[in-house]
Amino acid sequence: MNELRKTKSLVLERNGEKDGFAERFGQVIPDGSLIFLEGKTGAGKSIFCQRFGYGFLSQGYTCTYISTQYSVKSFLRQTASVGYDTRNFLMSGKLFFISTEVTLAEPKPKETYLDALLTTKKIFDPEIIFIDSLSTLLSESLNEDNLMDLTSFINRLKGSGKILIVTANPSDWSEEIHSTFQMISDIHYRVAQENMPGIGLVYQFYIEKFNGAQNRYEASTTFKVQPGSGLAIETSGVAF
Repeated sequence: MNELRKTKSLVLERNGEKDGFAERFGQVIPDGSLIFLEGKTGAGKSIFCQRFGYGFLSQGYTCTYISTQYSVKSFLRQTASVGYDTRNFLMSGKLFFISTEVTLAEPKPKETYLDALLTTKKIFDPEIIFIDSLSTLLSESLNEDNLMDLTSFINRLKGSGKILIVTANPSDWSEEIHSTFQMISDIHYRVAQENMPGIGLVYQFYIEKFNGAQNRYEASTTFKVQPGSGLAIETSGVAF
């Protein structure tokens, strides 16, 4: 009998209560998975990464978080404002945070970012790696000619048991590159910002694909973002 793959739990418990996400998202992520989270600008890709990252860190896992949007200071301020405070994890070395605005390939041109990503080994030492957003980071260095270099690198990471979570805006790069990531991902998420009658602006989260799922999961879930507590599940028009 084949042994089940090792997994990382999605459970996040605060003040003795779970936030309900893990049960809807399959509870665990198998090691060696590529998670592809797509959505347009402002759809909520980063807040979902912050929730997943905080959950993993709270359970003792190590993470790298590459951000094309935040500096260290603004990332700490943002995560604290939504109840996913990462300061202690950063100070203890559990979280390795990189702002591409000041670190990766600085001051080299953006055409060199793919090479810099593939050769900066420290990035991939932790168990879980977030790249938010990959399409922004590699918008000027990734193309159809060198795409195989990146996908081969990702496959090697997966083979070593790493979990890689990358976000992308489909308008940032070519349709071929985007569809390639949809195809090679083990887990494919899509997030959209929508107006719902009687509720207003919400985030809709879709699980398009989940290879290797070990538990039940929901194909779609509606969320809102609440100051101080982060993401909340919408049920019958009431967030809890």
